[in-house]
Amino acid sequence: MYLLLTNLKSWQNKLKLIVNFCLLLGFSCLLSACGDDSNLDQPAELQPFSSHYYLDVTWLASTGKGVGDQYLFLEPLILKDTVITTSRDGVINVINRHTGVFVKDLDLDATISAGVGGDDKLWLVASRNAYVIAVDARSFKEKWRSRVSSEVLAKPVIYQNTVLVRTIDGKVTSLDKTSGKIRWQYEHSIPNLTLRGNSELVISRGRIIVGLADGREIALSPDTGKVLWDIALAVPKGSSEIQRLVDIDGSAELYGRILYAASYQGRVVAIDVEHGRILWARDFSSQTGVTVDAKAVYSTDQNGIIWALDRFSGETLWKQTKLLHRRETRPTIIGNYLAVGDFEGYVHLLSKADGHFIARYQLGQYDQPGWQYATGIIVPPIVFNEKKLLVVSRGGMAYLLALRKRDDNF
Repeated sequence: MYLLLTNLKSWQNKLKLIVNFCLLLGFSCLLSACGDDSNLDQPAELQPFSSHYYLDVTWLASTGKGVGDQYLFLEPLILKDTVITTSRDGVINVINRHTGVFVKDLDLDATISAGVGGDDKLWLVASRNAYVIAVDARSFKEKWRSRVSSEVLAKPVIYQNTVLVRTIDGKVTSLDKTSGKIRWQYEHSIPNLTLRGNSELVISRGRIIVGLADGREIALSPDTGKVLWDIALAVPKGSSEIQRLVDIDGSAELYGRILYAASYQGRVVAIDVEHGRILWARDFSSQTGVTVDAKAVYSTDQNGIIWALDRFSGETLWKQTKLLHRRETRPTIIGNYLAVGDFEGYVHLLSKADGHFIARYQLGQYDQPGWQYATGIIVPPIVFNEKKLLVVSRGGMAYLLALRKRDDNF
């Protein structure tokens, strides 16, 4: 009888996996615009514009294999004089920040699933087979390798003497920074269907803030993993799994003690992190998250519309609709402008004041089928200073782009 029950449970689990896979496959086809072309949301054709500014390549370098058609965020770590990158095939590269010249590399013999976390003393990556790997930045040697409960898609974060990690099975794990040993683990159940990805952990005022796959934002104690507050950004609605899909995959951002966050098929909200209280909220749907400055909250919604919302009320300041369905990244602030990358490898620069286009640059493209998987951009551009952006393509090429002004006679 025990064997029968065990086998039955095993088959039930297998059946559940098959059903979830089929649902995910169907949803992926929906997002990727599979099927009859006449029913697809076609990406907007880019229109020319005039501007006194342009983006120019300062240097470019290969970071390795890249992610291809996989939905992985392999963000580099930017330090004072170097850029630390990782590739899917497990190589950490150290690149001179000013010249783009390789300094050294290290093969970790692992398939990497998340970007580089850490600081100038300890670099952290995570593998597809559920290992967190720490590399000593001074000796350039692996320090420890610790097994967690499942795959990690968001880069590990250092908090004081700990390393904090999110896994795709719904857990947050605190590891000892020196040894990699597990200190505590927070666990919550995840819905049957979720988006592929995890939002990054945010650390603020003695709280670990986590966006969950069921549309809730929570704050945990960094010492014990105890839940300090819990807020719903989205409530599942509808009869089908896809209609009821809510998730927080995009980055939340702090401004002072206020956290700004957005969910898929839910809301964008402002939360007082000390008291766990919503200050304002409005209906909104984003997979990429938000970026904040003193005046506004900026976000790319699920249709590719870029929004600027008043930071104090959530009211619309402006929206840019000319990049519809181009699958842009979360906006990055660079001085008085916003930068986004899109699925064809274009970097767009917009005015923060009203959203009009300032400059545009397309990463080198290929002629073979599926070239978007080499040049497309899913990691948001990273600011070096007020005039330079680091952009990494799906194919693993890193571009340092500088904003320049044209000659007035141009």
